[in-house]
Amino acid sequence: MKNMIIGAIATGCAAASLGLAAPANADLAPGNYNYRSVMANGIVTDNLIRVTNCGPGCISLFNLTSNTDQGQAHIQGNQYVLDQFNPGGAFCPDGRPVDVITRSTFNLDGTNGLFTLNGPNPCGTSGPVGETRFTFTPA
Repeated sequence: MKNMIIGAIATGCAAASLGLAAPANADLAPGNYNYRSVMANGIVTDNLIRVTNCGPGCISLFNLTSNTDQGQAHIQGNQYVLDQFNPGGAFCPDGRPVDVITRSTFNLDGTNGLFTLNGPNPCGTSGPVGETRFTFTPA
């Protein structure tokens, strides 16, 4: 988290944080969930997320806290994957906001998630940008 603070999911994007029992089909069940993210710098953010079914292997995520559609996560292998374009979703060390493409991956029952950049560091600096861990728990 030296070169950039990723705040898209932790703040407005919060597309996903989990600790629940998996349904029989191992998909995240429709319902409302408390989403908790912990950024690499230790900042914790909580949001309320609504999960709905959008077909086989697909769930839609809506951030009720910020009234923002988070998109659809699709099963790839043994996890859900959600790629998003987040305008102004990160801040460079000089404080300027930058647009980022992010990826959220989380296991099928929603108990363990990871939010990272999906592409180059838009600040133009080298080095790690950090990652955000998240979980969903039933609300």
